[in-house]
Amino acid sequence: MRAKGVVIGIAAALLMGGTAFWAPTMTEAAVVRGSAAIVNGDLDKARREAKEDAMRNCIEQEVGTHVTSSTETSLGMVVSDRIIAQADGYVSMRGNPKEWQSGGIYFVEMDLVASAQRIAVAVEDVKGQLQNALNADTTGRSHVVVAISGRDESGRLENDHETSMLTGYMEDAMSLQGFTTHAPDEVVDYIARQDFDDPRARAEARKQVRNMMPDVNAVLRGAMSTAKVEQVNGTWQATVSAAFQLVGIVSSEINSYADYVAATGNSREEAIFNARKRAAQKAVAQIGQRAAETMQGETRGGVLHLKIAIHISGIVDRNGQGRPILTGLQNVGCRVIRSLYDKNDPTTLKVFVDASSVGSEQELIDKIQAQMPFLEMGDEDTDAAGSKKLYFRYRG
Repeated sequence: MRAKGVVIGIAAALLMGGTAFWAPTMTEAAVVRGSAAIVNGDLDKARREAKEDAMRNCIEQEVGTHVTSSTETSLGMVVSDRIIAQADGYVSMRGNPKEWQSGGIYFVEMDLVASAQRIAVAVEDVKGQLQNALNADTTGRSHVVVAISGRDESGRLENDHETSMLTGYMEDAMSLQGFTTHAPDEVVDYIARQDFDDPRARAEARKQVRNMMPDVNAVLRGAMSTAKVEQVNGTWQATVSAAFQLVGIVSSEINSYADYVAATGNSREEAIFNARKRAAQKAVAQIGQRAAETMQGETRGGVLHLKIAIHISGIVDRNGQGRPILTGLQNVGCRVIRSLYDKNDPTTLKVFVDASSVGSEQELIDKIQAQMPFLEMGDEDTDAAGSKKLYFRYRG
């Protein structure tokens, strides 16, 4: 795991295009450019996003004066997320913005003044929260594997420093929302190569993570592919296709974000990175708001909420043996969603249950065996895809 305001509402006014008053802790003004793609002719949306982009650029420039090591390169993104969400007077604007369109991109130039003092406090606050998350007892928290990848215009996978930085940003952002995050190289490399639009690939990825990291509740997978890069009037413009999915390991519930995101830069590489950076920030804002809902399929109030398949082999009398098993599962608090016998092995009963009254898988196993002592642990099928499974055998 990698793991206020003198002028109230200035940031909100800024995004709406209004001006703001000067605050005594403000530093020297700077003209900052922002940009956004014009999608489906929606100029109002592009205008708002371009102004937000300018404000993020201003904030991240100021945050850069507080970054002291390469491990903090994602900090500016996290801090700007926090400041924009709070809309609490870290940046003011003087005069009116300059606005124009070029090549399907909406540009703004804004005369912005950042409060160095307030941003410095925000940086230290985020640092402290991340350190607390790193040191926290994570026993009852949801664990998420974060895997971010980038592909060039030819579809070739790119694993570089910038991709690692964006992975770190997503980890930090999820950590601040209360999740325990992990990004082991072998798991990230595997997931990065999977097509998560394919249900079979998602199931196989969940199986791999489940076998390697049994404490993990979900996978946050992001893929950003370069769709277009061009130079217009001396400015590089890049558009990336971004697709992010937060997939529950047990429940298989999915929250997703998908969009085309454009940005500009002084070079081709800078434009691509800026587009990917903005895509990651948009994705974490949308998915992060719903992540807790997804995690409710995995944990609820510190109590494990399992949707789990239970396989019982050795059934030779479906009525005399099978029915008491279904009754026993209900008696230990399992809601039977479906049950069927394996078509390839008619002596194996497969039951998919919703178990919401246990604190761990082991507690569920203990309850089942206490209620039904005629069941013993069976052999696990590590090649089985889909949801988590428990294996039992009927004592002969």
